[in-house]
Amino acid sequence: MLHVSDRTDDRVTAGLPETVDLYTTPGLRAVGDRIIDEGCLHLTLDASHTAQMDSTGITMLITWYQRLERLGGTMSVTDVPHHLYDLLLRLGLDSVMTITPHATTTDAPSS
Repeated sequence: MLHVSDRTDDRVTAGLPETVDLYTTPGLRAVGDRIIDEGCLHLTLDASHTAQMDSTGITMLITWYQRLERLGGTMSVTDVPHHLYDLLLRLGLDSVMTITPHATTTDAPSS
């Protein structure tokens, strides 16, 4: 399910689940639509736990983006795993919404 982690005025941050597919998208879409209906204009989706997203999930993102754009709002997807980040870029979604890849950290060996 879509988990709201922060809500301040018209800004909402919510975490996407591990799987965003044909089976989970209807429930996710209902919650996201309600968030927008309740006044969210700036939606940030945390994809750090998302391992799989199919075409229904992509369509959901585009639909939310379009709704928010019509309202003068914005949407961003953050901490996107690299395999999903590459897919979203290939689809050109980075030209309409902010998409931030998961940061990989490399620790230097201890001396």
